[in-house]
Amino acid sequence: MKIIGPLALLALEVGILTPLVEFSSGWMALLANPKLFNVLFLGTVLFIVLSIPDLMASQRPRRLPTSLYCLAANFVLYYALSRLTLVLARQFKVDEILWYHAAAWLCLVLAVGVSAVLVFLPVKSLALWSQQSWHKAAGAIIIAINFVILMPDIQKLWNHMYPTTIGLSAEMLQACGRVPTTGMAGRHKPVLAIKGQGSRLIITRYCAEMESLTAFLLLGVVLYFAYLPRVRFGPWMAVIVFGLLLLHVLNAIRLAFLVEIAGTWSNPSLAVSLAHSRLSGLLFLGISLLLLLVTRGWWCPPIIHRESVA
Repeated sequence: MKIIGPLALLALEVGILTPLVEFSSGWMALLANPKLFNVLFLGTVLFIVLSIPDLMASQRPRRLPTSLYCLAANFVLYYALSRLTLVLARQFKVDEILWYHAAAWLCLVLAVGVSAVLVFLPVKSLALWSQQSWHKAAGAIIIAINFVILMPDIQKLWNHMYPTTIGLSAEMLQACGRVPTTGMAGRHKPVLAIKGQGSRLIITRYCAEMESLTAFLLLGVVLYFAYLPRVRFGPWMAVIVFGLLLLHVLNAIRLAFLVEIAGTWSNPSLAVSLAHSRLSGLLFLGISLLLLLVTRGWWCPPIIHRESVA
């Protein structure tokens, strides 16, 4: 819980806020840039999976009242961050957002992040953890930066995978009593809709979540090399294949759900907002991390220390 807790809390708070706002230019577009967020969040996840032994060794007792105080502070700070973000997005024009507005927003973001971590980990544990694992943090950020740089090429995997994904989504809609229709709006831009409904969904590579499948593979490979020579290749490969298939099916369910929102619910703007938000990426990354950590005892057996007999 101390490992997953801060990430789960932050992912929930980011997921609630991101569908509501999007900054396209100015100071806020620089600070709230999706690429910067992807680097920081993926880097954090990589750092955690690489430094779990260091974290477990540096744990100190945590008092429940202190955790509750930090949780209350986190809620207050998050509310302030949400209000400021919505005000900047809806009541300010781009040229009216000045540097000190962006600085205040950044300070609130950092305060929310720190308070979320302190809910689960005391300051002493954080200090020991960072002292023992700072080099792993640097390596994780470097890997995350390279992953984000390669993301445009990763997203092009959609050009080869969309026939099976769209077909699976259509079958799911049909199983729910809908009459799906498919088509093409351009090269590698499949269309999915429900017959009799006016709205249709055009799925491009930018909202197809190919990077989520690749992020799972990245996490698996990083853990594989981090825990050598204890890794059992067969079970590890089985987890990787199962995880990729699971994420593929979940992505098809996601697309079918978005079409349902756009068609049956007659709310295409909400479907587009959800498709372009970070919700799906955060959810898939959480599932990837959880799957790898839960099965780690199978594909990476713990070291058994045998007591010497006199």
